[in-house]
Amino acid sequence: MGPFEQIAIDYLIDATRTLDEAASRFASAWETGECVTAEDLSRAAVAQHLRDWWQQVMNQIDADEAVDTVTAIMESRRAAEAYLISASQLSYGELFTQAMAQARRQAARQFLDSTRHLAEALTGPTAAGRSVPATGSAGGEVRA
Repeated sequence: MGPFEQIAIDYLIDATRTLDEAASRFASAWETGECVTAEDLSRAAVAQHLRDWWQQVMNQIDADEAVDTVTAIMESRRAAEAYLISASQLSYGELFTQAMAQARRQAARQFLDSTRHLAEALTGPTAAGRSVPATGSAGGEVRA
């Protein structure tokens, strides 16, 4: 296991722990009749989606057609960026649906923020502060 894989595992563990804590807080409040706040629900939803981004990285590493950790992180970063670009900032419909869409956007942003230093170490920072993908859209190999 290389250093990037350990970093990805550590982020997945941290995201899972955060989700467990948020879900426990929500469940405890629900069971005891305490007021469940929008903040409780939001924290759990963002944590769930952030964990999903890290799980996506691990799924790519552990797949039958596995890719190296760096490629998995960069591919997931591209997916998060694409999600943020294509996700409507204004969602019509129920407020709950809008809140869940916002939680997914927040999680994508947090994933990008937490992987920025990894991406910049591999590709170098750009003037805009965003990393330039080290692979083409076909997903070539990145060498660290």
